[in-house]
Amino acid sequence: MMTPRLINPLRSNQRQRGAALLIALLILVLGLVTLLTLRGGQKAPELEADHQTALALAQAKAALVGFAAGVDLSGSARPGDLPCPDLNNDGLAELSCGNASGSTGQDKRLGRLPWKTLGLPDLRDGHGERLWYAVSSNFKNNTRIPILNSDTQGTITVRDSKGNVILDAAGTTGAIAVIIAPGAALTRKEMNGSLYVQNRACIPCDAQEKCTATPAIDTPRCNPINFLDIALGEDNKSYIDGDADGFVQGSIKDASGAPVLNDKLLAITYDDLMPVVEKRVSREVLFCLTNYAADISNSGRYPWAAPLSSTAPPSFADMANTRFGRIPDTPFTSTVTSSGTTQPMNDNWSNCNIVSGSGWWLNWKEMVFYALGSAYQPIDLSVSPVYGCSVFGACLVVNPPSPIASKQVVVFVAGRRLKGVAGGQPRTSNIDKGEIANYLEKQNASTADGIFERGLIGSTFNDVTSFAP
Repeated sequence: MMTPRLINPLRSNQRQRGAALLIALLILVLGLVTLLTLRGGQKAPELEADHQTALALAQAKAALVGFAAGVDLSGSARPGDLPCPDLNNDGLAELSCGNASGSTGQDKRLGRLPWKTLGLPDLRDGHGERLWYAVSSNFKNNTRIPILNSDTQGTITVRDSKGNVILDAAGTTGAIAVIIAPGAALTRKEMNGSLYVQNRACIPCDAQEKCTATPAIDTPRCNPINFLDIALGEDNKSYIDGDADGFVQGSIKDASGAPVLNDKLLAITYDDLMPVVEKRVSREVLFCLTNYAADISNSGRYPWAAPLSSTAPPSFADMANTRFGRIPDTPFTSTVTSSGTTQPMNDNWSNCNIVSGSGWWLNWKEMVFYALGSAYQPIDLSVSPVYGCSVFGACLVVNPPSPIASKQVVVFVAGRRLKGVAGGQPRTSNIDKGEIANYLEKQNASTADGIFERGLIGSTFNDVTSFAP
């Protein structure tokens, strides 16, 4: 009998943090390349200000992506959750962020970047101003929408300096969050033609620049009208979630060459965030499976999967002889029965963040699948031992990276529905939910041969695949 492989939770968490750091560094580099545009004729102070702004925006974006991918799943948090903005300039995210309401009409999804909550230094743009931040309702961490998974889209529209929509909340490209460097104070030309001179006084404030008026928006330093600009019919001091009314990127000048909008924006898009979140989900599921198998009572065996069904809402009960399907709910009744009475397997997870029927897992359980090699399926140890991959066909292939049948278990997290795949991958009806091709692509949708693949995300493939060993 093979010795089960023990999984160290601390080491697993360290790997997750290391992966998040690499992602953060990549985003930082990409942000600098994108934003640090050296226009001809700029003077050295302008270039330095642009450099400082680009660096601050990129750091903020990396921190937000890392926050969403690394949330603690022991409570009600979900992979992908983003913090609420900071409304009183103390650097801390508010406990909740709802739509515009109350006497001020303030939309609490727009405020300062909560730099302390994100573990950042006191980031400032090239004009010495703290950053602003807006978050999509679909991703804010309080109050939460019912579902956040790979089919969840951003809901913020962003336009370029000519007014063209570059991220469309009405389609599938809405921004998940927007980070804004406000730049120098300007005179706003309001929609009604009146002029408003931005006032950034910190009165009343405390020594740390925390706005102490009640509500905080009554302190000029905490009112977005004094920092965010208006142009081309788009007012950056407010937006409507899921609507064409969003944000516009500067710099924009009037006919005389005077600046009317100098807000610099950096958006977090679906492609920035969701692949990282899907990898986190994949690691969590694989961790649960491998730790279950490593438990002394289970002797290297994994639970049966929950079969796909096209005739009823998806069932998540494990079923005997099912080596491909969804992650089963507990208790693992069929698994325990198949393992016999000499050394019955556990009917629940061991050291695992998946809680059947509650928490973050409810958002993802329909989107996650796994395959199990026959060498590690539930068996009665008094009849047959766990025999490993030496028998032909007893283990699984994931190619790439390798054509060798050496994988005990493979986990798949389905990406968002792909228009480039025949049928468009509908996931609405019970029949839709029972078709594996509506979730996985290419070799991963052909489950009978035990051969799967890990590939680059694109228009025809976006499965996130992980495996053991």
